[in-house]
Amino acid sequence: MLKGWYKPLGVVLGGILCIQLSAFAAEKETKKSSVPAKKTTEKSPKKETTVAKGKETAPAKQEDDSKKVLATVNGENISQEDVNQMLNRFGKQVTEEQMPAVTKQILDGLITQKLIMQFIRDSKIEVSPAEIEGELNKVREDIKTNPGLEGKTLEQVLETHGSSIDTLKSDIIISLSLEKNLGKDIDDKKIKASFDDNKAAYDDTEVRASHILVDTRQMKTDAELAQALEKIKKIKAEVDAGKDFAEVAKQYSDCPSKDKGGDLSFFKRKGQMVEPFAAAAFALKVGQVSAPVKTPFGYHIIKVTEIKKGTDVKFDDVKQVIKQNLMEEKAQVLIKQLLEKAKIEYKT
Repeated sequence: MLKGWYKPLGVVLGGILCIQLSAFAAEKETKKSSVPAKKTTEKSPKKETTVAKGKETAPAKQEDDSKKVLATVNGENISQEDVNQMLNRFGKQVTEEQMPAVTKQILDGLITQKLIMQFIRDSKIEVSPAEIEGELNKVREDIKTNPGLEGKTLEQVLETHGSSIDTLKSDIIISLSLEKNLGKDIDDKKIKASFDDNKAAYDDTEVRASHILVDTRQMKTDAELAQALEKIKKIKAEVDAGKDFAEVAKQYSDCPSKDKGGDLSFFKRKGQMVEPFAAAAFALKVGQVSAPVKTPFGYHIIKVTEIKKGTDVKFDDVKQVIKQNLMEEKAQVLIKQLLEKAKIEYKT
């Protein structure tokens, strides 16, 4: 990943808890949608007399599909073309089986991005051309110092990632706008307090944890969610009563990590797990099991099995990182508020 790569502050395209959970999302989605998709592709060749006609109309059909509206956000459209542009960034990394889950994650991310762009516009936050160019130059400098990108221009690097200079500029505008709005009341005192309270997040401390997941992503009603919560509580009771955590994970967990007793290996405090999961894990001592934790994936119970202590770090060395993290936390609060107020309609 390019060192200075931009993504809108706080925008997560369907935040991924871990590789296993991401793969599980794809597996769950494809059970419902990959078979019908194959049926669709098998129908057209049946009549030989329509092959030539089909070849002529295929481009028009593809164009029509790209204009299809998948969702509206406060009256503004998100089209299949918008999703396709994001899919292009993955190249051939996404398999046919993973496509439904990845597409859903992208659509959810574009909805969030649309809400943020509307917020920036309505708040009349402005970013100057000079500010945009300054950030572009920072990315260019990152490319020059990256041995793996030697001799390549910014435009070439963006193209290999399925992106463009215009897309990067849009990301920069969103990022700088949010920084202006969210960073105005984050002073040195708040940054230092956050450092003192969360040193493990900055000294490279790692924990090894196992978890048991009750997946709620396909649940639509409060009754279903209540049942899921009750299920994880009963699972926790079995663990508290002395049952082996790994064996209970193999029996009940909805995550593929169940095959390894729920083991997720080592991870750091920031950047690898969704925040509620990471916060809960780092609050535990070795051998402790958490109360049920709610994330976008469902309900978890977490057991920490090992802790690797980090090294001492100086405040000044991580000050800017801490400020960025504080702004991202504020961005998540903002996103939640925007989602609660928004009128979102799915057209698919």
